Amino acid sequence: MSYPVKNSDIEGQHILYQVTPVQLSKIRLLLAVVFSICSAFIFALALRYSRKFYNAFLFTQCQDESVATHYQIETVSGEQFVCAKKFIDNKPHFIFRMLKYRFNEQIKSYEPIEFDAKEKVISEFLQSRNTLSRELKIQYFGTCQLKIPIESIFIYSLHAFTGPFNILQYFAVAIWFAEKTVLQPVLILIFTVLTVYLNYFLYVRSRRRLQQLANIHQDVTIKEADQFKLINGADLVPGDLLILKENQTLNCDCAIISGDVIVNEATLTGEGIPIPKSALPNQNSIFELEKMSQHCLFEGTKLIQVNNTQENIAIVLRTGFTSLRGQYFRNVLFPEPPSMRFYIQAAKFILEIAFIIAVVYGFLLIEYIPMEFKSSILVLRFLDNIVWSIPPSMPIFFQICKTASLVRLEAKGVIGNNADKVESAGRIDTCCFDKTGTLTTLGFKAIKAFPEEEKPILDAIMGCCHHLIKLNGQLLGDPLEIEMLNFVGWQCNFHNNPVTIEGNGKIYTIHKIFDFSSQKSMMSVIVTDGSKYYLYAKGSPESINSISIKKRDDLIEEFNLNAIKGYRVLGLAYKELQQNQIDQQREQLEQQLNFVGLLVMENPLKSDTFDIITTLKETGLDIKVISGDNPLTTIQCAKLAGIVNQDNEITFLDYNQSNQEIILQCNNNQQIIKESQPNSIQELEQFLSTQQELALTGKFLEYMFNKGNFLIESKNSQNSFGKQQSKEKIFTEINQIDIDDGSFAQIAISIIKKTKVFARQKPEQKKLIIQIIQSFGRQVLMCGDGANDCSAISQAQVGISFSEADASYTAPFSSKSTSLDCVVKVLLQGKAATMTIIEVFQYQISVNTLKFIAVLFTFLEAETFADFQFTYTSIISNIPLLIFLCLSGPCDTLAKYNPLDDQFAIYNQIQIYNNLIWGAAGLIVNFFISQAVRDVHTCKIDEPIINCIPKPIDELKKSGDIQSVMFMSLMFFFMTFAINLYISNPFKQRYFRNYLLLLWTLLGFILFFVSAIFPKGGKWAKLINVNDNAFQGYNWIMIAVVVIASLLGFITQAILQKYLPSKKKIEF
Repeated sequence: MSYPVKNSDIEGQHILYQVTPVQLSKIRLLLAVVFSICSAFIFALALRYSRKFYNAFLFTQCQDESVATHYQIETVSGEQFVCAKKFIDNKPHFIFRMLKYRFNEQIKSYEPIEFDAKEKVISEFLQSRNTLSRELKIQYFGTCQLKIPIESIFIYSLHAFTGPFNILQYFAVAIWFAEKTVLQPVLILIFTVLTVYLNYFLYVRSRRRLQQLANIHQDVTIKEADQFKLINGADLVPGDLLILKENQTLNCDCAIISGDVIVNEATLTGEGIPIPKSALPNQNSIFELEKMSQHCLFEGTKLIQVNNTQENIAIVLRTGFTSLRGQYFRNVLFPEPPSMRFYIQAAKFILEIAFIIAVVYGFLLIEYIPMEFKSSILVLRFLDNIVWSIPPSMPIFFQICKTASLVRLEAKGVIGNNADKVESAGRIDTCCFDKTGTLTTLGFKAIKAFPEEEKPILDAIMGCCHHLIKLNGQLLGDPLEIEMLNFVGWQCNFHNNPVTIEGNGKIYTIHKIFDFSSQKSMMSVIVTDGSKYYLYAKGSPESINSISIKKRDDLIEEFNLNAIKGYRVLGLAYKELQQNQIDQQREQLEQQLNFVGLLVMENPLKSDTFDIITTLKETGLDIKVISGDNPLTTIQCAKLAGIVNQDNEITFLDYNQSNQEIILQCNNNQQIIKESQPNSIQELEQFLSTQQELALTGKFLEYMFNKGNFLIESKNSQNSFGKQQSKEKIFTEINQIDIDDGSFAQIAISIIKKTKVFARQKPEQKKLIIQIIQSFGRQVLMCGDGANDCSAISQAQVGISFSEADASYTAPFSSKSTSLDCVVKVLLQGKAATMTIIEVFQYQISVNTLKFIAVLFTFLEAETFADFQFTYTSIISNIPLLIFLCLSGPCDTLAKYNPLDDQFAIYNQIQIYNNLIWGAAGLIVNFFISQAVRDVHTCKIDEPIINCIPKPIDELKKSGDIQSVMFMSLMFFFMTFAINLYISNPFKQRYFRNYLLLLWTLLGFILFFVSAIFPKGGKWAKLINVNDNAFQGYNWIMIAVVVIASLLGFITQAILQKYLPSKKKIEF
């Protein structure tokens, strides 16, 4: 029986869908051992490679949870895992990706184990915080530290050496040993072992670096029974009362119950802005972490100032991997699986080649069987040919390509933590940007306060309505508030408690501060001038106007005029209070305000924003901006950045919930579509038929999904918008979107596709937009700078952050500078790496297939390559060449195309067959010319070869004229294939700029000509002088054949590149 999972926000991106108690069958386990031994462990490998087969064969479902030995779990993405059953205090649980889960009998669901504070009255969980002993808390919640797991060398080796490609390699080695070839298999095994342990060294080093970042070593003070106790920070457990001190770096998530502090959350948000935090205001209210974040502290943040006039105490809520910072590290430890599309296609193509090889070999048996080969030779040769068609070392070179790109990016100031995302960057067709701090700077410049006649009250609001601090003589806080205070020129006395502010000939005292609320889009303060109390507020003009006594259409009009110019505009309001009102709740106070004016500020673009956006647009990428800012300001920013044409009219779509109406606004023209109108959908559809570009707000986005009956994500309905009933499904590799087949759903999809500007979007809506775009089959890059962008960044195929903080671990790439040039750098490397991976695949398939053809010809004279010759063609020549090929860097300019990574595309098919056809033609011509001129056989020149070979054939000769001719031909073709398959324009640097690859290729050509021209030039490879068995100058004919075949290959390749290029235009 399967049970649902009551999900929690501590799961982050690793959400469970259902849990099934299962029992390990001892009989089946015994059968698995027997089957494995009898099948030479093939059965064991089948269990290892197929998780579903492993689960189905070894485990049986339990109706009674008490008899279960394991739990079969399924994630919302459909992945299945089996976790062992464990016990704490005789109560069962299991561990999945560093989190513990247990069964909740009351709701008949599994849930993550966390401190019981959610949705509880604050005073209640404060009183019940010690219901569990400290020892049990440590067992349930773990220690208060992030322990990065590092696999033992034994476990790592077991996984690495039993990988599918390594198993294939062992199969190949066994065949080569059976053929009495020694040097090549020994070197292959050595190369495999070195590769595995080099990767283990890199793995351990990266995990240790991660551990260094995760470590927060310190002693802390806790309060127990009115006594203070100094303990190791790692020994903190949920429920502890932590004493907050200056310069302390928190190693847990906690809520302040006494005092107030100033913190720096740069490690979480990437913004080094001091943030004030205060104690929970009302302990009789329900605790909600998201709504009470201004009273909560998070792991990794630094306390830069505490209120020394009172005790500063916080209750520990989350420790270890349940903390917000712990979730970031879990994302690094357990990244989303990469797209397997290319690799699945590559596997299918390899099987296609293997089938062709098997068919060709079958036809040639007509020639081989009369030659009376020993049966084992024919069987081994067939198996050997199949092995050649599936190069076991291919994944190693793919990884080298991606790792080399990360190294180049790091040298250019972009840190990457996920090599697979480099390949994803080569397929990007849509780029989304946050506005403030990404397209624009974080700095502000005040332009004016409006209207001038209200200057005294406007100055009072601007001088008092902020939450700044002064530390070491420096004013710290929100850059907008710092500029606002400098603009008004008032003096703040931060050393006073409470803070006093001088201006307008008065001294104002700050009584209470209500910090900025994203839900309300405003902040406010309560001040007194000694005789009266006031509430001063600032925020978005729309929000301020909506709660004002009198609607100020004149100010809204002025706001729109300035917003259209791209200015950041704040609404300023006040309200006179009676003394008995100052302790009321915020919701009661922030009503019936007097909306008196506006503060107009400029938030300029970064110096390179326009140039970078222009570059991206010229390549055909679809550029969108996703911001939480005002629509008009965001639209103007998009125009200035070049995302939309400055001359174009842009209409933004909004939704008024209270009036149930759709608002379409373009400049000063506004159109209202009542939802109750019978033809509302037709009106909206008619509007969409125009060529105007669109912007939409978060309210309209939510309206569309509720109206259109959309369901985002395939299983986890709690992260969805709208209803779950649906009649049509759009499947993509990333998401599933269920929609009603009604016309509005189709209109909504059209709107999203057409929209360039998304404004007033909440963090979860930013992620939703990325999901929707991905559902169209798009490959999305998201670039942002703050914590509100983290969800969208992690959802996108490629995410870029400007922060080196822990929050940036949600982004595969993090730029050390704030320049948008990092986007171009990532895309350049992605395109180059993807193209190189394609070339590595094509090269290995081509050379292995050509080697198979060469061996078929040597077989006709009962010859084969010598050990060293096999080693040279498989290792010495190819492995350095492939490594140097993987090091190829990108072009200097961004291409208008993406690499054509579809292995079944016509060009990629012809690309491989073009080389094989001309290479095979060269081998065929050299074979027949060699036969026509040789006199090595005892029979007459016109007598069939079959009559000249002693029978039966028990062993193949490892020297001979055909063998030598084929080997030298391969030496030349292997070098020319590398040149011919190398596609520089428009993704990679020219061949000659890859100096190592160029040098290795030249060495290969030199070695070929030395071996072919000079009588003793081939002694190093045990080659015979082909002139001795023919006529003087025959070697020049052989050289001419391979050169002409290669030239013809280059010519046809150039023609193919012109008419069937290995690139695809970025289109939508």
